[in-house]
Amino acid sequence: MKFSRNFKYAALVSAVIILCGVIAAAVWGVNIGVDFSGGTLLTLDMGGPFDVADVTAALEKAGVTDAPVMKSGASGSAQTQAVVRMKAFADEEAENEARQKIVEALSEKYPDVEIATVDRVGAVASADLVKSAILCVVIACGLILVYIWIRFELWSGIAAVVMLLHDVAIMLALTIILRVQINSPFIAAVLTIVGYSINNTIVIFDRVRENGKFKSKKHYVLTEELVDTSVRESLSRSVNTTITTLITIVALYVLGVDSIKEFALPIIIGLIAGTYSSILMTAPFWGFLAGKRRAGAR
Repeated sequence: MKFSRNFKYAALVSAVIILCGVIAAAVWGVNIGVDFSGGTLLTLDMGGPFDVADVTAALEKAGVTDAPVMKSGASGSAQTQAVVRMKAFADEEAENEARQKIVEALSEKYPDVEIATVDRVGAVASADLVKSAILCVVIACGLILVYIWIRFELWSGIAAVVMLLHDVAIMLALTIILRVQINSPFIAAVLTIVGYSINNTIVIFDRVRENGKFKSKKHYVLTEELVDTSVRESLSRSVNTTITTLITIVALYVLGVDSIKEFALPIIIGLIAGTYSSILMTAPFWGFLAGKRRAGAR
């Protein structure tokens, strides 16, 4: 397979996905969760073991949607509390009414249910969290650029960071299209994929370096064959590693509760996007950049 020649087609597919994400965001908006938009963290003491599906059904009965539920409790004991992340209501009266309906619906099956705590996440705290999340991604990409620059060379670092931003853009676009809530777990998923994808990229760049013939200490002999051979030699490793990781994450998504799915789905999307970009785009893009540099040096 001619990876270098198919680079433009791979880039076109990515561009279409990202464009669809932008259109979806403009039409439907972004499903921002409580962590970033502000809202209420409602902790319910169920009075004993409970099923998350029952809490979700009670929320829907009370007219509360897009409210992830997770179990909580003291370490080493049964988890008897349900933590519900609810978006901000129109006013305090509407919120109190919704809480009352939730408790009434749950009391039919869990007579000892009661509200343990009600915590509100304000707009200021949410804005700070957004800034911190963006800063984390920027710092991670900057450190990766420096690391690859030192280990390989500058153009390798630039290509790697551009492809990492590509992976994040694909994750965000598909998350918007699938209407998945974007909360703190999404940022954790992004940082996880950044670390995972760069591993595949480094393996491919290492093969490029080993297969390359030096014309001098500063100039590589760059050919399509060099890129294609290097990608082909690392192909089985990249695919096998991704498949084994996907098996675990998909199982986690299928069997996990909503709060786990909120983290697992972006990971699944990022794994596929990262493998796609590292195989079909990273090395060809590096070859393009380095080829332009060589042409300009002549």
